[in-house]
Amino acid sequence: MTAHLVARLAVVDDHPVVAEGIRRILEEHAPGVTWVGVATSYAGLLDALREWDPLPDVVLYDLDLRDGSTTEEGIAQLHARGVTVVICTGEFRPIPIRDAVHAGAMGVMLKGDPPERMVDVISSAAAGDFAVSGDVAHLLISDEALTPKLAPREIEVLQLLASGIPRKVIGKRMSPPVAETTVITYFKRAVQKYRDLGRQVETPQDAVRAAVHDGFLRPIE
Repeated sequence: MTAHLVARLAVVDDHPVVAEGIRRILEEHAPGVTWVGVATSYAGLLDALREWDPLPDVVLYDLDLRDGSTTEEGIAQLHARGVTVVICTGEFRPIPIRDAVHAGAMGVMLKGDPPERMVDVISSAAAGDFAVSGDVAHLLISDEALTPKLAPREIEVLQLLASGIPRKVIGKRMSPPVAETTVITYFKRAVQKYRDLGRQVETPQDAVRAAVHDGFLRPIE
């Protein structure tokens, strides 16, 4: 049963058509919602926060604005002003979703979820209760078997490899620098952690692809 929702709401999403679709869904399924507006970038959000008066109660935040910002930055700005954040995403990479939850997002809903579930999540978050829109969102947040626990240095070597840095040079590019043998050790650990989960990862390049898939690394352009 869909919760009765009365709240001021805004969206941060770099696809205006998506925001318009959400607005229409809420008009139909949550007539108590007051539509505040849309920001299509982190910079746009900062501008909007100076203009929105009063501020929204809840902001639906997309995970990847493709403007160089992080979701954590946006959540911090909104939290500083007492605004509740709900992640609204078509993203199925576990790590970005978990990072947003750790940063303080009060809910997660997938863009393909039924409208009633979306409204329920927004309502729960507005009331101060963490909520997800379904089993898939719950698994992405909580199932530890989906991703390995990569150490920061393991992620760093994978990121450098993904950016095209030759393996023999990677150690010199790390901060602080390490020996080539240490880089090899980091690669082996990352590969083994994926293999321990039953993933088909045999080489450092395989580990890079898996890390992109999981969200440890940004998609390779």
